[in-house]
Amino acid sequence: MSQVMEHVRQLADVIGPRPATTDAEAKAADYIEDVFRARGLDVERQEFDCPRTRTWVHVTSYALIVAAAVLANWDKWAPAAVVLSSLAAIALWLELDGRAVVSRLMPKGPSQNIIARQVPRARRGERLRKVVIVAHYDSAKPSLITSPSIVKNYTAIVGSVRWLAAAVPLLLLVGALPFAAEWGWVWYVALAPAALLALMLAVELHSELFMHATDGANDNASGVAAMLAVMEATVPEVDVTAQRTQPIRRGRLVAEEADVVLEDAILDYQPSAAGTVREAPLFDGFGDVGWETGPLDSTRPPVAPTRPAPSTRPVTPAPSWSDADEDADVSWEETSQRGGRWADEEASEGQERLDLGDEAGSPPEAERPGRRRRQARDEGDPRGVRDWLGIGRGFEVRKAGREIGTWDALADDEDDFGFKAGTAGDAEVYEDEFAAEEAARIRRRVTENVDRALSEKEIWFVATGAKESGASGMRAFLDTYSDDLEDALIINIDTVGAGTTAFITDEGVTRRKQSDRRLASQARRTARENDLPIKGRPFRGVRTDAGLALVRGLKAMSIMAFDINNRLANWHWRTDTIEGVQEHTVEQATEFVTALLRDL
Repeated sequence: MSQVMEHVRQLADVIGPRPATTDAEAKAADYIEDVFRARGLDVERQEFDCPRTRTWVHVTSYALIVAAAVLANWDKWAPAAVVLSSLAAIALWLELDGRAVVSRLMPKGPSQNIIARQVPRARRGERLRKVVIVAHYDSAKPSLITSPSIVKNYTAIVGSVRWLAAAVPLLLLVGALPFAAEWGWVWYVALAPAALLALMLAVELHSELFMHATDGANDNASGVAAMLAVMEATVPEVDVTAQRTQPIRRGRLVAEEADVVLEDAILDYQPSAAGTVREAPLFDGFGDVGWETGPLDSTRPPVAPTRPAPSTRPVTPAPSWSDADEDADVSWEETSQRGGRWADEEASEGQERLDLGDEAGSPPEAERPGRRRRQARDEGDPRGVRDWLGIGRGFEVRKAGREIGTWDALADDEDDFGFKAGTAGDAEVYEDEFAAEEAARIRRRVTENVDRALSEKEIWFVATGAKESGASGMRAFLDTYSDDLEDALIINIDTVGAGTTAFITDEGVTRRKQSDRRLASQARRTARENDLPIKGRPFRGVRTDAGLALVRGLKAMSIMAFDINNRLANWHWRTDTIEGVQEHTVEQATEFVTALLRDL
């Protein structure tokens, strides 16, 4: 089982039905929070109170409208019936449009949103683009109108309910007018829509009193699983090896019980006696140390001189680094070979070395290292320090400084000194090429582990609760973070467990709201560039979390999946189990949202 299906299994099978404001919903929130924290994200648990179900909101509105229609049969109650039915119809329209009116008066319970943030470090003056991925994790109760035989007409039924609710007060108003007092048929006409609303009232009560919440595998464990998979694809894992833990200190008794103490070991601390503190010796200089290290030779690294064993016979002295000729130079290979031979010969005999000068045992002048180095320099071998700096034997710093005058004069090509001097100035020829290569190297080192498609985005992952009780979780989230979401792009993942994935171009119940144009346009481009069979389509049904954001003027779009009949598979019915979830559909939605997130 893949990781995405493991998330579905944990929510739908292990936890099971998750009605709003219940302990099961809280367990689902705990599971999602643990997944976020395991990835190292900053997690917030936003708690709020909300209605336990939206059924009582609809039941209250239907009951008031039906009661008003019945009261209108008496003339003295006719004006009150018009007012009562009008208020109930307006409240129902607002509730279907995602605005809390009657629901504010309903009994409430605790619920929560789980908000995780991935915030990259922004450079100075850089503004990160905020993208919010949303998915609700609670499950709904089934209803007779969501049964497999009737659900195909669900959109027509929900659409007609709002117009029936508006028709009742309008007909009652007409019947209450003076010129219509003699029209007895107006009241009977008003009873027809009221009777249909009474039927809907009975359906809602049946759902609330006799139905149990579904497992919610497709709606919406699949959406949460896809959101978590997107998080895992975009947020790097935490390096657990880099985390340092404090050492565990155990006492003497624990060590003795573990039988790891040696026989003669002393585990008790015993302070030293008074007057036995050892004092560190005072610093008394460096002793007999010579500071004359000789001239600097840039052609080889310094080698520590080997002090030979005492010798009593004359030997040829090894070349000294403190030769009188400061310009002298010799090849590293020659010095290593000769010096090594002399050291071996002297050390093997174990005799004292004689202090010889020019009169005893000195090599001929032509064979002296300094002589050969001067000859190499005269023959044009620019390997000495003076040649590397580009200065001659008669170079005087003060005189050269007076001739140069200012730093600007160093850039003059006609100056004998040159800008970089000597052989070091040869790099000037390659200055442009070197600068370009160095800049490219630094840029590669800085960006080799940075995903540029994600490093400029602040990503929020929001698991909303209590969506099936009137999108209460999304409403609480928008109420709290309305200022932070003004320029954010919101992608809602809902019911993507079976069928063909699609992005929603417009949605709504009472009025249609177009999805954000930028999101829809980029969704088409992303699907085309990644060769994904995903297209845009409208959705006519319940209000989604993205629809609630659109009502508030925010930039949002939903990702959903539809079966061969263009319906949500097993939606709000007891067959919404893990057996009906298609792994490839959830993975396709994950791939699409991940690619869309990177392209935004």
